[in-house]
Amino acid sequence: GVQTCALPISLNTRLFKELCKNMNSDHEVLLFYTAVRWLSKGNVVGRVFELENEIKQFLEIKGKHEFMTHFNDETWIQRVAYLSDILDQLNKLNLKLQGKETHIIHFRDNIQAFILKLQNWRRKVNLGNFAMFEHFCTKTEESETEIVENLREEINNHLKTLESEIQRYFPEFSEQEAALVRNPFHVSLDVTDIPDEVQDEFLELRKDSSAHGMF
Repeated sequence: GVQTCALPISLNTRLFKELCKNMNSDHEVLLFYTAVRWLSKGNVVGRVFELENEIKQFLEIKGKHEFMTHFNDETWIQRVAYLSDILDQLNKLNLKLQGKETHIIHFRDNIQAFILKLQNWRRKVNLGNFAMFEHFCTKTEESETEIVENLREEINNHLKTLESEIQRYFPEFSEQEAALVRNPFHVSLDVTDIPDEVQDEFLELRKDSSAHGMF
């Protein structure tokens, strides 16, 4: 990257910006991730992927052949493309879990939907279908070489691990708890499903026709 070159960072940044301008690039700068100034890793990886050709030319100009080997490695580029795609999906999930109107049921629904997506993506990957990963799919179509078999297995294992981690980090709560919040008037709900200290209040609410109508 720019920070690894011998010239001062500010000069390298200006040179890279001019190079991007001359190549009519959509972006003129790279993004850098630091633990101090929060910046999405997904955006960082995405920018590297989108500026792939510009970075390759810049590294060639600077004679940084040790880094050029990565950008000339089809498998490495495919990994970066997949990483860009999966981090973008996680960013989208993250945004859905934010906001003033977000509540536990909305939160739970989005997590469960994402887990189902991961399972479906794994099914597709096993069939050799990568259409849901836009950058990865584009890069493999452009490449003269097919997807390396162990890379397919890497993606499969990563999706499986990601699913396990999400399930571990966000433990489920019971369907009865969810049903109570979604619809306290549901006929299948029984007073014994409610904590002792609020059972009387629950029964009053159950027979409150005005509250039922408003609901």
